[in-house]
This record gives sequence, structure tokens and C-alpha cells, in this order.
Amino acid sequence: MSSDSNSCSSSSDGEPFIYESDDDGWATYTEDYCFDALILMRENDPGVTALYASGSFQHIQEMTDEDWVQLGHDISHNDYLYDLNLYETLDDRKTALFFQGLTRSNTLKRINIVNNGIGVSGIQSMIPFLSNSNLVSLCLEGLDEIKTEGFSLLFQALHNSPIERLDCNDCSLDSIEIDSNIIPKYLKRLALAGNCIDAEGCREVAKLLQKKDPTLISLNLDGNKIDDEGILVLVSALQTNTSLKKLDVSQNNDITSKGGGLLLKLVNDISSIKATMQSNHTLQTIVLPALDDDYQIYIYDALRFNVDYYPRRPGPLKVKGAQLHSRQRAVMCRLQGVEQSNAALYKHIDPLILPEVLSLVGRIHGQGELFVALLSSIAGMISTVNREEFLEEQKAFYEAKLKAINADLAAIRNAKSETATLENDQQSRKRLRQN
Repeated sequence: MSSDSNSCSSSSDGEPFIYESDDDGWATYTEDYCFDALILMRENDPGVTALYASGSFQHIQEMTDEDWVQLGHDISHNDYLYDLNLYETLDDRKTALFFQGLTRSNTLKRINIVNNGIGVSGIQSMIPFLSNSNLVSLCLEGLDEIKTEGFSLLFQALHNSPIERLDCNDCSLDSIEIDSNIIPKYLKRLALAGNCIDAEGCREVAKLLQKKDPTLISLNLDGNKIDDEGILVLVSALQTNTSLKKLDVSQNNDITSKGGGLLLKLVNDISSIKATMQSNHTLQTIVLPALDDDYQIYIYDALRFNVDYYPRRPGPLKVKGAQLHSRQRAVMCRLQGVEQSNAALYKHIDPLILPEVLSLVGRIHGQGELFVALLSSIAGMISTVNREEFLEEQKAFYEAKLKAINADLAAIRNAKSETATLENDQQSRKRLRQN
């Protein structure tokens, strides 16, 4: 069972019922405690905000059809219940009865239904409640009969709800279909671990990452059937995504070093300085399958920049740390399948700022790397000298042109002055004759 989701477990009758809460850690409840809480909940006791039930409890085993309807009705009319947890208690028939009574709740925010025999018809029974609920977290774990149809029904029902977290781990989902027009508006965390999602399923999941104003910050795809093609789909969707902070693709054994290279390129693209600057700077955690240590190390390094310096500085720091360090760059080029050439790197740096870049290399990476950078940038330095000579020649040329233009202007002005003097003399002589 995935550690990313809430989960419940119990043993034989009389043993403690165990519930794992993300917020409170492990808590232990005996059957007597849970029975007393059920009675107090029915009395609308403000001290009862969470309810726990296990199929191993005797009072749960003895519940009639009418009891299940009444339990749903009691929860609907309770003013304090926040958290509902049902472990190995329901099948499709009991689910229909329970949600026949549970039609609304103003206070219920979290429901965990784990390892229950619920299929599509059971999900359909939940729809009226889910469509109008105030839930922020719904965990349906180990429901191995809900299939693609049940998952689609869930998404439709939760479209306008405030749901922020949806867990459908270990539900035997061999495929999923997501309608871009009915994605839950506020969904932040989606867990689909332990299913059979492949590259086609990744294309559906990618819709959550590519939508306008994406909200998803955590995506758990641990233990599916994702291969390198699926990773390519996810990486393509994450190129421009600025919401997702955690991606779990562990235990997907068909992912090879090619997929590792794609994930590394996503967070620190070594193909050019521009590409590095445009890498994904939002992701902070990627849980990887078993890959070569180099992929783990260099992906972690890139994510560390994202964690420590988001949102403003990861790009420049990745350039300084990888692009301007020859050994780091050589390894990353190999991992990403990029042709490695330090000379090509420096060729694309403006020659006029090369001295500053070289100074930076020396300060950050030491004299050894400065020497490598000098050798790699010699063509650029020569280009700098040639450009300076060229600009001096251009300056002399235009100074000569300006001098010639000024001379022409002076000649024109002199001619105009002489013409004006002659005209004035003629006018003076004409006035004298008239007098």
C-alpha cells in the first residue's frame, strides 16, 4: 500500500484498529473506543470529529441494511464530524444503502474508504453526495473493481467540489480517461499508485498538467506500467508547467536510462545555456525508479537549486554549476545524450562579456577549470580582438565621412552667404538710381 496516501489496517477481533493520518501520525483505536465514538456521534457530541470503522469489529459485522441507511443519515445530521474512515466494511450493496442516508454534510472534509469491495455501481451510489459535498480529501484505496468507468465518474462528480486531494491507489486502473472540461477545479494532489497506467494513461494525466492555470502540486504514479514513452509524455507536459512540485514514478520497472536522461533534461537541460535557463525550475522532488546513481545525483542537484532558490535564481545557478564546469557538463551531456563540446559552448557567448565569464569560472570552480575555459574560449577571445579592430576601422571611416560632410556643408553655407551679399549690393544700387 502506498505510503503517500492515508491507510487503515486492523487485525483480529479485540486487537487495536490502526489508522494512519498525514497530519497526526499513527493513532491507535480499540474497537470499544470506536463503538463509543459512534454512539457519541449519533448524539451530536462536539467532542467527536472523527469516526473509524473496520470490518473486523463485531458491531460493524452485525449492522443490518437499515443500520447502514441510519448511519448515513446520522452523519448527514451531525454538526461536528470532520473525518470518516471505513476499512473493509463496504460492498456495492452496503455502499448504496449508506449513501442513501448520507446525502449531505456541512462538516465532513475527509473520507477514507480502504480495501472495500466497491465497484462501478458503488461509485455511482456516491455521486449525489460527492457532487454536493465539501470534501477536501477523498481516499479510495484498494477498490480493485472501480475500473476506468468508476474513475471517470469520480472526476465528473468532483468537478465543482472543493476537493484538493484524490487517492485511487491499488484500484486496478488499467487505463484512465480524463475530460479536460471536467477536471476538478481545485485538485492539488492526485495519487494513482499501484495501478496499471502506461504511456496512454500518461497522456490522460498530462491533461492535468497542461490545462490553463494548473493546480496539481503532487502526482503519485508509483508502481504502474510506465516506460520511457510515458516519461517522454510527462516530461513534455512539464516543460511549461509551473505548479507541480512532486512527481513519483518509482517502481515503474520499464523506465530505463533513456527515461532517466529525459527527467534530468527536464530539470537541467545541458544542450545550451538558453535551454538550461528554460528548464523546469518548479519541481522539487522526483521519486525515481532504480536507475544508475549518476541520474539520481544530477537530478537531485538540479532539484536542490529549485528548492533553495525558486522562483528567481535556479536558472543562472544551474548555468554556473553545470555549463561552466567542464567535468559536470561532460557527465550531463553523456546522461542526456547531448554532444559535448566546450568550444561550442563558449562560441555562443558574446565575446564582449567573455572576460567576465572567465573570471566567474575561476572564482567558482578554481584555476583548473579556468584553464579549460581559456582553452575552450580562445577562438572567442580572438574574435573579441578582431571585433575591436573592426570597430576602430569603422570609427575612422565614419569620422572621415563626417569630416567630408562638414566640409560640404561649409561650402554650401559660404555660397549662400556670397549670394546674399551680391543681392544686397544690387538692391542698394537700384535704390540709389531711383533717388
